[in-house]
Amino acid sequence: MIRRFLPAAFVAVCVSAPLGARAQIFMAEPSLTASRETWSFDVGGQLAQPIGGFKANVDAAWGIGAAVRYRWFEPLAIRGDATILNYGNERKRVPLSETVNRVVVDMTTSNNIAVFSVGPELMVPRGPIRPYVYAFAGYSYFFTESSVGDDHDGGAFASSTNFHDGGLATGWGGGLRVPLRVRKTNVAIDAGARRTRNGTRSYLRHGDIIDQPDGSMQFTSRTSDADFWQYHLGVSFAPSGRGR
Repeated sequence: MIRRFLPAAFVAVCVSAPLGARAQIFMAEPSLTASRETWSFDVGGQLAQPIGGFKANVDAAWGIGAAVRYRWFEPLAIRGDATILNYGNERKRVPLSETVNRVVVDMTTSNNIAVFSVGPELMVPRGPIRPYVYAFAGYSYFFTESSVGDDHDGGAFASSTNFHDGGLATGWGGGLRVPLRVRKTNVAIDAGARRTRNGTRSYLRHGDIIDQPDGSMQFTSRTSDADFWQYHLGVSFAPSGRGR
């Protein structure tokens, strides 16, 4: 009885609803204009999960990533990605200098990874759920940086890179975009993952810098393969009036 009633009720609502409301019901997918030259952009949070030898030294890394895509024909695009990840911080209260030892500042040491890459993306350009896959090559940079700042406003007035290593990064990834209607802007929820291969890297983690009495520093660096999975969740958008 209920199964017979629901289709009839749905039809009655659609018929009796105003024209604008009926348009909202049947336009679940945004109306996209095909374009041979289209720019679109992504931004979102990132979680990196180390694997292999890197996992023995680092639990996880968090950060933010952004991507830009240029599509000259469907369903192929070229995309560029930039990601900054942090996998540990150390904070100390230290004198500004040996001679200005009555002025105490906050010193923060952060362990970071930056990844820049470019490559082709193959995507499903239309539909309520739009899967995509891509491959990439680029550069990954592992660096440890220390900065000092004011304990009142938290702004850093001096910083220095203590340790760094970088090289070729390659990999592949994929995900899903779910389009949303936000006025006339093409917006989508974007979620996915990618495997980043960095090869062997030397890097520091929390506690690997030891300050010596003479003012010098001793590093206990780690060297291992430094591959990881990256997971992201964010939004994808295209300029108003242009398709994605």
